[in-house]
Amino acid sequence: MPGHAGARREATPEEKRLTFWALIIVFLLSALDQTIVSTAMPTIISELNGLELYAWVTTSYLLTSTVMVPIWGKLGDLFGRKLILLIGIAIFVVGSWLCGIAGEFGDLPLFGDGMMQLIIFRGIQGIGGGALFTTAFATIADLFPPRERGKYAGMFGAVFGLASVIGPIVGGYFTDHGSVDIGGMHIAGWRWCFYINLPTSVIALAMIWFKMPNLGHTGGGKIDWMGGVFVVLSIGALMLALTWGNEKGWAHPDVLSLFAFSVVTGAVFLLIESRVAEPILPLALFKIRAFTTTTLASFIISMAFMGTIVYLPLRAC
Repeated sequence: MPGHAGARREATPEEKRLTFWALIIVFLLSALDQTIVSTAMPTIISELNGLELYAWVTTSYLLTSTVMVPIWGKLGDLFGRKLILLIGIAIFVVGSWLCGIAGEFGDLPLFGDGMMQLIIFRGIQGIGGGALFTTAFATIADLFPPRERGKYAGMFGAVFGLASVIGPIVGGYFTDHGSVDIGGMHIAGWRWCFYINLPTSVIALAMIWFKMPNLGHTGGGKIDWMGGVFVVLSIGALMLALTWGNEKGWAHPDVLSLFAFSVVTGAVFLLIESRVAEPILPLALFKIRAFTTTTLASFIISMAFMGTIVYLPLRAC
C-alpha cells in the first residue's frame, strides 16, 4: 500500500548518492574509533591512572560493537534501515561525547574513576558503532542491485584501510598538539579523538534524515537476546581473567573462577546458538570450509593488527 510505513520505493539517483556519502562518513567514524585511540592511550592512562585497565578501553568498544552487529541487523530488518541508522548515530554521538568528558569531573557514582568511566562510555559508543557498521553494508544491499554492490562494498573496504592508516596518526597528532584552553577550561588533546566524531556525525545524521529514502523493511523474525548476553559474559570474564592473571597470579582463586565462569557461559552460549531459530552465530556455518578458514585467518590477522596498534605506543613510551 502506498502509505504503509514499511512500503518500499525506488530511491532516486540523488538520494542514492547522498545516502552513500553519508554512509561513508559513518563507516569511517566507526572504523576510525578502532584505531584512533591507540596512540593516545599512553597519555590517557597517565592522566586517568589506569594502566591496569589499559586493554579494556579498546576491548569494551570492540566487544559491544561486535555483539550488537547481528542484533542491529535484525532490528533493521524489522523496523527499517533508516530508523536504525539514525538511532545508531545518536548513540554513537552520545557515547563519543561521554568519552570526551571521562574523568573531567572526578569520580562519579556508579561509574567510578576516570578510567572506568572511559571504559563504560567506550562500551556505549561501541553499541552505536555496531549499528553504523552493519547497517551501512545492509543499506548498500538495499540501494543497489547485486551487480553493483561489489563496487560499493569495495569502497567501504578502502575506507577501512584508510582508517587503519590515518587513525593512529590523527590520534597521535591530537594528543601531542590538540590541547587548548576554551573559556577558562583546559581540554586535553586526547579528548579530541572523541570530540571529532560530534560534528561529522551530525552532518551524516542530517544527510540521512533528509535524503535517505524509506527502503521499507522485511518484518518477522526474532532477536537472539540470550545469545548476546552470554557471549558478552563469556568474553568479558575471559578478558578479566587474562587481566588479573598477570597481576594476581594465574593460580589465584579469583582468576581460576573467572576462567571457569567463561568456559561455562561459553558452553551455554553454544547450547543456545544450537537451539534458537535465528542465532547470533549460526553454528552450521562452521561446516563450510571457506567460512571456517577465513574466520580463522581473520582472527589471526586481527590479533596481530590490534595487538600491534594498541600496545606499540605503550612500548614506545
